[in-house]
Amino acid sequence: MKFSFTQSAISRGLQRVIGAVSSKVPMPSLSNVHLKLDGQMLSMTSTDLELTITATVDLIDSEGQGGALVHAKRFQEIVNALPDIPLEMEIQEPFKVFLRGEGLGIYQLPGGDPIDFPDLPKVDPKVSIKIPCETLKRMISKTIFAVSKDEMRPVLTGILLQIRPGELRFVSTDGHRLSKISREDGSQNIDARDDIIPMKALNVLLKNLGDDEDVEINLSETRASFTSPGQRLITRLIDGHYPKYESVIPKDNPNKLILRLSDFMSTLRRVSIFSSSISHQIKLSIDSNKVKIEAEDPEYGGRAQEELAVDYEGDPLDIAYNAVYLSESLRQIDTDEAVVSLLNANDAAIIKPIIQKEGEDFLMLLMPIRLR
Repeated sequence: MKFSFTQSAISRGLQRVIGAVSSKVPMPSLSNVHLKLDGQMLSMTSTDLELTITATVDLIDSEGQGGALVHAKRFQEIVNALPDIPLEMEIQEPFKVFLRGEGLGIYQLPGGDPIDFPDLPKVDPKVSIKIPCETLKRMISKTIFAVSKDEMRPVLTGILLQIRPGELRFVSTDGHRLSKISREDGSQNIDARDDIIPMKALNVLLKNLGDDEDVEINLSETRASFTSPGQRLITRLIDGHYPKYESVIPKDNPNKLILRLSDFMSTLRRVSIFSSSISHQIKLSIDSNKVKIEAEDPEYGGRAQEELAVDYEGDPLDIAYNAVYLSESLRQIDTDEAVVSLLNANDAAIIKPIIQKEGEDFLMLLMPIRLR
């Protein structure tokens, strides 16, 4: 069989599936992409057994049908090195793969028998919803930064997807910070459901999804699939019960601090250079019209202090945070100003944009660290 395509089309397909290619699982076939030709459609599939991605490629012409395994890394390297011109791929028995283009040489790629490739996992959906790509990408990006990397707590290594009648929520936490974003959606008139999506799958979605399409999400007991034009991603769900996060979100933090983000982030970046490389501690001393930001590195020496004018309603307060966590949280705010609601030096702060996007509720929780 043989088929032709443009370099840009095959490159785009490879970029979509490369995230699931595995070289660590003890199955040599998983370092390959499974190519399958059926009429005028070419599908490309990769898997690491936890995550499976299939992308379709627009063809110029095709002849025959069947499939072959092609070494993913080598295939992507040669495709990326070629100009954006029509290319032809031919698969000869026994699974010899040749790539050529007008004015170019002939490239023989390592090939293999598709019978060695795992079967595609099945998703028997209990729940199906549709969501705009742009909305899904936004909800992932606003929560994925707070996902835990601690493999000893596997339920925290993914994002909690909560479906409620008329509402969709994404939640993440690593125990030090929490992020929750919810969207009103009157079309989701279905029973409540909670699922934990692995971070790897969501990172791949962020890279692969466009902005002008809808994504169909299907959820079964053990897997989730995300389907949009030209691609489908299937991931195993994380098994377990997510913590009852609602109980740790303060209901009433009376002290309100409004930060002009451009000024505050610049100051925070400078001062945090002098924070401890272990704790990254910075101290905020907040009064009626100013905040003093301080950091000191007891190990190497050095100290920094700056003051900023702020709008603050509440009692004077000294509080310390991990500068990295504070900075990462504030970077999620799209508005010029953020509202930080505080109680005292020991309880969590709530961070929100000063104006919420229509139909959206977005908040972050940040735990302080003990002053030293």
